Formats: sequence, C-alpha cells, structure tokens
Amino acid sequence: MGGGRLPEGLRPEDPRSAGPYRLLARWPGPRPAPPRGGMYVGRDRDHGHAVVCLLPPAAYEAAEALRRGPVPGVPPVLDLSTGTEPAWVALVHSPAVSFSDVGRRPGPASGILPLEQSVRLAAEVAATLAALHALGISYGAVAPDGVWLTTGRPLLMALHACRMASAAPREPASEGGRSGGPRPGAGPGRPEPQSRVSTVPAAFMAPEVAAGRPSSAAADVYSLAVLLLHTATGRLPFGDGPPPVLAYRAVHDRPELPGLPGELGEVVAAALAASPADRPTAAELCRTLAPGGQDAERTPDPLPGRARRRPRRPAPCRARPPGRQAVERTDHRAGPSPHRLRARPGPGQPPPHGGRGTRGHTGVHVTGAGARGTARP
Repeated sequence: MGGGRLPEGLRPEDPRSAGPYRLLARWPGPRPAPPRGGMYVGRDRDHGHAVVCLLPPAAYEAAEALRRGPVPGVPPVLDLSTGTEPAWVALVHSPAVSFSDVGRRPGPASGILPLEQSVRLAAEVAATLAALHALGISYGAVAPDGVWLTTGRPLLMALHACRMASAAPREPASEGGRSGGPRPGAGPGRPEPQSRVSTVPAAFMAPEVAAGRPSSAAADVYSLAVLLLHTATGRLPFGDGPPPVLAYRAVHDRPELPGLPGELGEVVAAALAASPADRPTAAELCRTLAPGGQDAERTPDPLPGRARRRPRRPAPCRARPPGRQAVERTDHRAGPSPHRLRARPGPGQPPPHGGRGTRGHTGVHVTGAGARGTARP
C-alpha cells in the first residue's frame, strides 16, 4: 500500500485499533516508540483506507490546526481524536513511496534522483513547509523517511512529529472531560520530558536540535538542505556520525557540497548555516529554487520502485472460428427492442440504416465464441 517496500506487519507492542480504524500494518516512515508515535495503515468500517498517526501530546495542537486549515502537500485530515489513549489522526491514504525506499542511481557519485528533479522536489517541499510555518507549525521530520513521493507533489504526513511554536503539551482528557494540562517540566518553548523524540537521522538534524532544543522552522530548512544534497548526490554535508560529532562539525566546519553548481551550492550552504537566524526561510528557499513559481500543470513524475503504475496489457484478440457469423448488439436508443441482435451484412450488401460500416457510435460488436445469443434476420 505504501509503495517502495511492503508494509511491515504489526508487532506485539503495536495497537490493533484507533477509533473506528482497524490497524492493518505499519506505514513505512519515521517511527517513535508506540503508543505515543508511529504510523499505520488503517481501515474503517466502510473498508476505506487511511494513514493513521498516533500522536504524542505535543502534537495535538498542530494536528487540530491542520484539521481546521488544510495545507497543500499535507494529506487532508479525515478524523482526529485527542481525548483517547492513544490519541490519533487519520489522513487520506495515497499511493506513495518515501525517499528512503528509492534506490540510488548507478554510479559512484550518484544520488537518488537527477539534479533537476531533486531541485524541483525540494522547491515543492519548501512550499509545503512555508505553508506550515505560516500556521506556526514546524514539521520536524524532513528526512528520507519523512517525505513521500507521489505522482503529483511530494507529501508530508508525519503529523506525530509536528509541533506548534511555543506550544505547551497537553495530556489526554480525563474521565471528567477536562484536559490534564501540561506535564510537569513542560512549558512554552520547552517540550515535555521524553516527548521530543527526533524523527530524523543525526545527519539531517540541525545542530541546535542535536543540542537538545525543540524542532523549529529554521531546523526544517536545515534538514531540507541536507535532503536536497543527499537526493541529488548521495552524500551528506558533514558526513555521518553521532549527533554530538555532527553538531560540532556543523558549527565549526564548512559543508562539503560536491556535485552542486555554484549558485545552487551557495543556496544550500546558506540553509546549512550554524545559526538558525542566518538561514533563509522556507518561503525564501522556495522562491530561490523555483523562481518561476510552482508549475501546477507539469507532467507528474512516475513513482519509483513498487509504487510505479504499470500500463495495462491490451485484451487478447480472439479469432473468429470458420463458419461462425459475427453479430452486432446495438443499444437501440431509437429502436423498439433494447436487446435485439442484428446480423452483420455479408460481402457486397449495404450496411443497415445507411451507416458507413458495421460499428457505429451506438453499437458494440460481439464476435466469434464470445457472442451470446443467435443472429436474427
């Protein structure tokens, strides 16, 4: 259902349902430990499928904001429940494949996608991030596991990683219907203990997030710059390693940007600035990467991997056995008999009703062994 790799079956620690949704499998994506995170493929009572995200309290307000105001590039919210344990949000299910499921192209210095396509996808992700940031929401999962490719624009659907700026996490509603309020130690701009589970790998993590600060709009821009470089070249700006080492390199070293043209390299380097205040906004990054604006009429790209749609094979042509007469079934919009079968005229005979042939706009031929019924004169 998810594309690139088959959905992973449920584990013993996974819940089996969320509200009206029966959870069928794990959705490939960033996965904090359940029950306060994770993504699943769910099915409702009407057999409709959805992507179900389990929400930690810190993500409640962001999910509620997305239910009130949809954002292009984020699947629409079908249903949301923050008064249950676990809390969850159901999103429209779309065939998709994550960046992490797309194999690298052949070559020693090749990325996942060609440079031009990588830049266009990064511009579309930046446009979605800009819309989220305008609502005060940071995505917090810009990484190969947190961005999905479709036949249209890429999707951001890891809502369990979203946070509102300076949001105080809340507890699920108690039996009396009142919220339990923030957890001890939580406050504006300070995540609750054990709630800030970074869903991005260390190499995609902004240095301030690696140092313990919560994700922010500037951290999303940093992660997007790393994703663009990785998608286009297969490399990382500061190599790989544990978060403290990468954070030190991000603050004290210059990023290595092989394979990027000069102007594009300058844009990516600015987005990788050590100080969040020195990075461009997502809107500025989008305008730089796509100066002509997003082309809504562009031809959709095929889905890589298993999610690519295969063309349908034409139906086999059945030869007519010798001695069997072909018949024509007409819809008879102007005739008295709706199921009448008319014989096809023989050689040298004029077609019926003055037509130009034996198949008109209102007739469907049934020939050979596939014909049912007998021809009538």
